[in-house]
This record gives sequence, C-alpha cells and structure tokens, in this order.
Amino acid sequence: MMLQLMFFKDCTSKTSDGSTAHTSIHKGDITHFAQAGFKAWVQLLAIQQGFQADVIRTVYGYLKSYEQTVETIEVMREVAEERAVAEILSKTEEDEDEDSVKDEEE
Repeated sequence: MMLQLMFFKDCTSKTSDGSTAHTSIHKGDITHFAQAGFKAWVQLLAIQQGFQADVIRTVYGYLKSYEQTVETIEVMREVAEERAVAEILSKTEEDEDEDSVKDEEE
C-alpha cells in the first residue's frame, strides 16, 4: 500500500495556479492532444456560431490567431443574421404587395 501511495505522489506536481496536476503530457503526445483540442474548439465554435466546421477551419487557415478567427466568425454571423432579416422582410413585403393587388382585382 505504501509503495502505491508513493508512486501516485511522485506523479503529481503543483501548477502555477496552485492546483495539483497529476501528470504532464509526453512530448510525443503533444501534437495528438493539440489536434484533439483544435478539433474540439472548431466544433464548439461551429455550434455556437451556426457555421459548418469546415468554414471555421477555412477562416482559421487564412488568419494568424484563434482570437482573429473568433472575431471574424462572430462578424460573419452578425452579417448573416442582418442579411437574413433583410431578405425575410423583403419577401414578406412582396407577399403583402401581391395580396393587396389580388384584393384590388377582386
């Protein structure tokens, strides 16, 4: 039992914020975990902003940072929503105009 406790104690370390980290990522696994984290971030941003993950990755590829990507995607969503409202209003106005023409003809 004592050996087991010592083993786990040796695997822990303190982080800069004072919390306990049980292990470090092995150098050979950093790329794997970075890619997994990137995929998760892309999926989360896609869900939050209403775009396909491919769109998020494409925008990220053209920019220099995560922050720029988030800002750009947020602007894209705002513009898309504004355009959608304009289109919806124009379509409903067209429908109202057609209805009033029909009423006049009757």
